[in-house]
Amino acid sequence: MYRANDIKTGLYGMIGWRQHYDANQFQIDAGLTNSESGIYYQDLHPMVTLENVRAVSPNFNTSAEFDTWLEEKTKASILKAIRTFWDTKMSEKTANSILENKTIFDGTGRISDLVENQSNLVGFEINVNRSKGVTTKINKVGLQFKGTGVVKLYIMHSSRPDPIKEITATRTRDGGMEWFDLTGAYLPYESADIDSGGSYYLVYDQTEVEANGMQAIKKNRDWSKSPCNSCNSSEINSYRVWSRYLEVHPFKVSKENGPVVLWDIQDNVYTYETNYGINLQLTIECDVTDIILQQKRSFQNIVGLQVAMDMMREFAYNPQFNIDRQSTNFSKQDILYEIDGDSQSYKKSGIKFEFDKALKSIMLDTTNMSRVCFPCGKKGVKYRTT
Repeated sequence: MYRANDIKTGLYGMIGWRQHYDANQFQIDAGLTNSESGIYYQDLHPMVTLENVRAVSPNFNTSAEFDTWLEEKTKASILKAIRTFWDTKMSEKTANSILENKTIFDGTGRISDLVENQSNLVGFEINVNRSKGVTTKINKVGLQFKGTGVVKLYIMHSSRPDPIKEITATRTRDGGMEWFDLTGAYLPYESADIDSGGSYYLVYDQTEVEANGMQAIKKNRDWSKSPCNSCNSSEINSYRVWSRYLEVHPFKVSKENGPVVLWDIQDNVYTYETNYGINLQLTIECDVTDIILQQKRSFQNIVGLQVAMDMMREFAYNPQFNIDRQSTNFSKQDILYEIDGDSQSYKKSGIKFEFDKALKSIMLDTTNMSRVCFPCGKKGVKYRTT
């Protein structure tokens, strides 16, 4: 898997659009012209010019609208290039599933085991180990409370003052464990949104819970060590897997300036006798996002060619498009030939052929990407004629 938003953010600006040569006609936003590599999309094929791109864009009222459209188109093509790379890898190798949809504990707490409400932020500190190509995803959060009503949770990280994610859960089961689906709740070791390392925090405000007439029910367990040997075997087995990749520590901290603040983590008080009514359903997956971003220069050719190829297909399927400066209409077939080449010829050509060659050049050995996610698949030396 890969984190789509991080891929788009991390690879955008690696190649840029060269500014329009005539300032009297139109200019694009400076952010679109950034190029870390010194390569511009116009360099990849003569048809890919800003005049031609603008000719197939919707009839915008302002240049800012065109800039937004062009940025979105560019990012979509960037993601498409990485998706093609990943799908090709998956057609050759199947990634190992590390852990799928497992809870950090089974069962529920006794209704009589209530957690006293105080003026604290409470929840889990989650430390993610630095495992290459591995990320944790929270699929669901379980809440067991006496009473019903709204519980607002926050996913924080120690490197930023504002929440990464806010969750509003409306409980309707008095005393029971109730599960709520989460989307996009990834906990990578590093990403575009956080610094590498640090800790994640899943917390709620006890003051708000008390005001809504609720009280958490704790799971009677010592959270400082593994489940007991007499516990559910499924829980023990899943613990042995997920505990290799993350640590979960219940904690509380005094709330001073409201719930959405980056507090001093030195003030955390770890409370291993309670889970504050929280359970998590986790998936631990192979994730190549950070590997791709760390080696992004290796991907610049397929990214650039994909953007150029997608723009040319926009030209081909727009019947009103005038491709050259003399406004001579090129046929759809002419443009598709520039993309796909001549299918009847033994000699391959076209920008799609160039993309395929670039793709092959970055098909990294899967064992080098992550030995955890990809077992060694080498089956000896193969001989073939040229």
